[in-house]
Amino acid sequence: MPSKAQFNADPDKQVVMHTEDMEWEATSVPGVSQKLLERVVDTEKGRETALLRLDPGTTLETEVLAERLDLFVVEGDYADGMGEYGRRTFVRHQPGTAHTPSTRNGCVLYVKRRNPIREKDDPILIDTETVEWTAFPHRGADVVHFYRDPHGIETARYGKVYPDKRLPSHDHAMGEETLVVDGELKDEFGVYGPGTWFRFPIGLAHAPYTEDKPCFMLIREGDLVW
Repeated sequence: MPSKAQFNADPDKQVVMHTEDMEWEATSVPGVSQKLLERVVDTEKGRETALLRLDPGTTLETEVLAERLDLFVVEGDYADGMGEYGRRTFVRHQPGTAHTPSTRNGCVLYVKRRNPIREKDDPILIDTETVEWTAFPHRGADVVHFYRDPHGIETARYGKVYPDKRLPSHDHAMGEETLVVDGELKDEFGVYGPGTWFRFPIGLAHAPYTEDKPCFMLIREGDLVW
């Protein structure tokens, strides 16, 4: 990972970032601004998570990835020389992949770079606007699974929790980080509206619920095992 200052780097601490209240920060790359969520500087477990905004008409230089790159298109259109992706699309590229980020009309991306957990992962491309969702009526939700590690190390999914649903108190044995994309989620710790990113340490229980609107969330587990 690049040699930069650590930020929200303690996996044992609960973190809540209300990104709608944060200012976009200019980066060293013209046309790109960011809202940094976390950065862990480590030769094996290094990771960086951020929201990135690309201005309309932006095209970046081709980059050969040194880390695994996961991104989710929150708004707008995005391309990388290998494909064009609309809103609510999840993409994973592996280290060694050459990509050329660009956007015609501008976009907001939820991006995670991290040193890979395994020697090799398969690339992933999932458009949640067109893929079939899996219903979990007993949990009051529909889900699109992005990846599920058979060894239980890490998983990720995009979920829709129905209105007026209360989930039983539970914890995440491998930790949890969540980005609320649309709607609102509440629990005993607070209120999480659109753009809120929260990270719960291993073993922290909560009882989330929705009120009159559904809530769309990108949820990752296991990635906190550093």
